[in-house]
Amino acid sequence: MWRVIEKEICVEDMTTISYGIAGASVEINDISTRKEEIEDFVRLLNKLEASEIHAYELVEDFLGS
Repeated sequence: MWRVIEKEICVEDMTTISYGIAGASVEINDISTRKEEIEDFVRLLNKLEASEIHAYELVEDFLGS
């Protein structure tokens, strides 16, 4: 089951929240600062029962769209 994760990041002396995804054995941080976008992505991953083996390729495709 995929879930949204968040991390506080500092960019040019400003602090913001960046969102990523996590599964049972993989975690990918700092994908987007738009929470709704990552929530939609996680819903799709769960709906399709996406394998963690392909996590990095899935994120790459997501960012390319």
